Amino acid sequence: MTVKDFFRLVLVYIVLFLVGTALYLVSFRIPFVNMIDVFFYRGLIVIFTCGVIVSIIMMILMKKPGYTGLITVRDVLLLFVMFVCVHVVVFTHLPVTADRSITVFMLGTMSDGSERTYTEEQIEDIFTDKYVGDYGAFEKRFHEQVVTGTIEDTGDGKYRITDEGIKLMKIYEKTAWVYGLDDKLIHPGAE
Repeated sequence: MTVKDFFRLVLVYIVLFLVGTALYLVSFRIPFVNMIDVFFYRGLIVIFTCGVIVSIIMMILMKKPGYTGLITVRDVLLLFVMFVCVHVVVFTHLPVTADRSITVFMLGTMSDGSERTYTEEQIEDIFTDKYVGDYGAFEKRFHEQVVTGTIEDTGDGKYRITDEGIKLMKIYEKTAWVYGLDDKLIHPGAE
């Protein structure tokens, strides 16, 4: 591969990555995409779909004169993997964190543009009243677990963990152990 061909290939990667990124960002504004109830799963589906689309575009380009021999199946796979990996990392660190984070809510409460100060108790009260109460944080998370099948309605107004939920908790138990995390959030009743 010549230096010129190398830079042409890099340009193809960059252009297709940017096209896929634009498509990915616009997808969150399409009404039928928002029909996917759980934001995290919605994002993963959109990322994967856009990764497939840019890969298909690259495969089509691979057959065009001037790109034959320059773009290979390896390039198509590499672009797909790069696209998905980069966007999953960004998605889970920014929008998912903004959607779920107590820290983001706390900082947002304090960043209203004023020089106001708060006591720890005031912030805790605002969190409990607004985040948990008014904004339905618990209800939202509870609904997500029903939708994803980790808990189920037993039919008498009560809920129980499913086999899928138990499998998921086993993953979190191992994760907590490997990373040395405090186990109290994994097993709150074990204190």
